[in-house]
Amino acid sequence: MPVLKNLPSRLKGGRFSVDLSTTRSEFILRKMSLNLNPFEEPGSDEDWPRSNGGSLLDGRVPRDRNPFEDEEDENEANEVRRGGSGKGSSIKDTLERIKGVSPLKTLGKLGKNLRMSGRSKGKDTPSPQGSIGSASPMQRKKKGRRSSEGSLLRMAGKCKDRMESLTNGDLCSETDADSTSRRLSFMKMVGKGKIKRESMQDHSSQGPEEEPVEEVPEVKPREPLSVLEILQLVTKRDLFLADTHILELEQECREAESPTAGGTEDFSSPSSKDSSRRKAKDVELLYEALQKVLWDVVRESLRCPTAGPNLGLVVQVLQQEEQADRDWAQSEGAAPGGPRPRELKKRWREAVVELADANLPQHEEAREGELAAYLDKLRVRMVEDLGAARRNVVSVYPVEYDSFQVYTQSYHQAVTRCLQAITNGDLQITDIYSLLDWLYNIYNRDVLGTVTITTPINLSQLGPLLPAETVEKLELDCLNSVRGKVTNELSQVLEEEEKRWLDTLNVEEYQLPLARTVIQRLQEDLERSAAVNRDLGSRVAQCSLNGLADFLYSFQRKVEMFHEMLVNSCGENEDGYIAKTIALVNCCPPFRSFVERCGQCDASTSEDSIRRANTALDRIVNLSVRVLNDRLFEHIRPFFDKLIKRKWLSNTEPFEQIEALIKEHFKKFRRMDNPPYEVLVVEVHRRVMTEYVRAIMRGRIICTSLKMRKRMAGRLRDDGKHLKTLFKELESSASWLDSAIPHLSEIILLEDTPSIQMEVGVLVREFPDIRRKHVSAILNIRGMTRQTERQEILNIVKDIENSDSVMRVSRDRALFAEVPVTSEVHCLNVGLSRVALTASSLFSSMRFRRRRTPTRENQDDML
Repeated sequence: MPVLKNLPSRLKGGRFSVDLSTTRSEFILRKMSLNLNPFEEPGSDEDWPRSNGGSLLDGRVPRDRNPFEDEEDENEANEVRRGGSGKGSSIKDTLERIKGVSPLKTLGKLGKNLRMSGRSKGKDTPSPQGSIGSASPMQRKKKGRRSSEGSLLRMAGKCKDRMESLTNGDLCSETDADSTSRRLSFMKMVGKGKIKRESMQDHSSQGPEEEPVEEVPEVKPREPLSVLEILQLVTKRDLFLADTHILELEQECREAESPTAGGTEDFSSPSSKDSSRRKAKDVELLYEALQKVLWDVVRESLRCPTAGPNLGLVVQVLQQEEQADRDWAQSEGAAPGGPRPRELKKRWREAVVELADANLPQHEEAREGELAAYLDKLRVRMVEDLGAARRNVVSVYPVEYDSFQVYTQSYHQAVTRCLQAITNGDLQITDIYSLLDWLYNIYNRDVLGTVTITTPINLSQLGPLLPAETVEKLELDCLNSVRGKVTNELSQVLEEEEKRWLDTLNVEEYQLPLARTVIQRLQEDLERSAAVNRDLGSRVAQCSLNGLADFLYSFQRKVEMFHEMLVNSCGENEDGYIAKTIALVNCCPPFRSFVERCGQCDASTSEDSIRRANTALDRIVNLSVRVLNDRLFEHIRPFFDKLIKRKWLSNTEPFEQIEALIKEHFKKFRRMDNPPYEVLVVEVHRRVMTEYVRAIMRGRIICTSLKMRKRMAGRLRDDGKHLKTLFKELESSASWLDSAIPHLSEIILLEDTPSIQMEVGVLVREFPDIRRKHVSAILNIRGMTRQTERQEILNIVKDIENSDSVMRVSRDRALFAEVPVTSEVHCLNVGLSRVALTASSLFSSMRFRRRRTPTRENQDDML
């Protein structure tokens, strides 16, 4: 039986119209039965047709042909096809091939072909004989790609046949078949004539001299892959090759669906429609699998520095699919509603968005009252991921993809969705401030500012994190929270504090927690809002100021009610009452500072609220100072009545008592904070000086001699020095009061009228509120009886009063305005007064001896 490497060329003509151009160095068996038993001896040629019914290539070949002659003819035909010129060359080529091929390899291939032909018998698959017939191009195209079901059956069949060959002795059959083919080959060699041997000798002699001509291997057309094989490429992440085969399969689907591809009859048949639908479904399933792997690679590449090759395949697939979309759009048969355009680049952007959503902390992790911690996690993760994208991903994508912008925008959108989900629920005020601070400051400074240091992006494409309506709602929630604190919480705090004042009246406490509590509650909102932005801080400050002004007015009313209740009925709790009064005053400085701070945000809109708040605080301070001042003078007023009398000239005890009582009371008054303490000490200083001047203006002493004037002037000078030292120790700022008593003492002491006029002029300029009646009273005490001199001195006061230099004096700079003057008593002549007093005393001694001493005392008082 002939074993041929190439198909005889004469089979191409004549009766054989088979297209065998695709055969490449196969073993071709003619007239071999497919049911050949390897254990039987080869029979005659008559048994072949009966057992097989024809050859593998053509069953109509005449059976009386000599197979060896056929072999010879076939060799000649092959020689002619290769460019030879006769039988000699064909014999040489045949021997050369036999010489170069291993017999075992040849026999192995023969046995394999026999087994394959034996399996194909009795099955649905077409026989080799049937496959040689002429077929239409459409049929050849359909047979070019194995379906997914056929591949599965083929794989399963291989495994089954291999198991059968091992169990049923196929190995022996293969050995027998090889021996049979070897015998046939030797018969062909022996049956040749002398010419063939000579030709072989010539070929042997020329062998070393001639170089073997290497045949250029003909490129075998790439066989289309099955669906399962394409799926394996996808699974192995050979993404670009897999996408190429998917595109080919998609092209086959389009050609099969078009009416010009295979005829109207084939296209309209149910089997063709089913096959087309199956292919289209396979294409869609393959695209789903491909995209799943593509986006897996995109996700993995973010944090993997070595993911560049796989990500590069993803980019190639995206570019190839974009080109396919463009080709489809330019084709004539492009119709909307089909699978194209697939827009994988758009899907890639969506995959990056999903990647950002998966990587960022979920909004469910944000606990109530701990939103700041969640937002910090959000910041850290976004900065880390975008930094990883810049290092590992951006360099792989083409420039036109603008990949870093895509990643940044995707994370920005993911953050937006997280924040929107958070704002849909109810938030505590602390969480609202944290969120607003993150929106206005932290995100722009610590996230975008950090990300764009090395890689700039277009921030205008990002858009706001939250809509303007949502942000405005959050800010209104802040303002409503402040209003609620002022109207509800602070009012409740004030009610509780008022009850505590009365309950702790027996306790000497000089500080109250009221101011600290109120300010802490309002200051938290003020500081956090100011940290967000200036506008929100101004609005919150204005809201806080309005509420605080109302609160301070309520506080003022509570203080007034407290004093009205206890000012005359404190009893044994006087020390506690004084301490509580000081404690209430000590609440005012913190409140005033907080009012000023709130007013600094927007002074134009907060002027009225500032005025109302300060008015309430001033009334509280003035009321408390007046109460403390009155308490002090209740103790020292009796001693002022003993001043500026004849005994006062030689007795300093009343003044010392006044000084001691002031020092004793100020041990408690010093517990008052500034500036209310300054108001208190100035008010006490002014009132003490007023009472002292009042005692002088009563005119209870009239100096009748120079010696007496010197004594009185010296005594006034000493008291003035002591008062100056006392109030300097008490840190009084009203030092302008200290010069009043020395000026009065100088007017009493001086002798000549010009000096007195000069001193009066200085007194009037330093104390513009002094009047002529005050100067006249001083002149009476001095004992000046001459009307001409008196008038000259009083004219100085009149001239200064009429001049424009004298301005209206406020109460803070007034001393003499509150000093009343008794009716003026003109001084009598000293001689007449002495005669009158002597006569009166003699007359009284004669009639009222028992009342002599009291009469003397009364006369002394009159003097």
